Amino acid sequence: MKITIVVDAQPFFAALLGGTARKIFFDPRFRFITTDFTLNEVKKYIPFISEKSGKAEKDIMHALSLLPLVSYQEQYYQETRPKAEKLIGARDPKDVDILALVLMTQAALWTKIKILTEFPVLLLSIQRICYK
Repeated sequence: MKITIVVDAQPFFAALLGGTARKIFFDPRFRFITTDFTLNEVKKYIPFISEKSGKAEKDIMHALSLLPLVSYQEQYYQETRPKAEKLIGARDPKDVDILALVLMTQAALWTKIKILTEFPVLLLSIQRICYK
């Protein structure tokens, strides 16, 4: 059985820039999920990633499309969105969707955002699991 992991934006950036995250995305032990909101946030940074990596934007978009993950629309996690808004909405409204998905699925969260590490969700250091 695969471990389901909710992915925030930062691991996408690391993978698209060629970091260790790229290898982790293809580790068969994991199933990765995210929100449409998060993917749209990542797509806004494609020009920056392109500039930073020296690769064409279309190649970055193609690489993003190859990452093995499932993206959920807000309807999927709408019942936990009010709780997520209450927990984090006033401090960082951009993180409400990802926290709502974590609450809905009870899956681990892969993030580097300090504010999200303050909440009672399971956070994983995937690098430690994969590369001990």
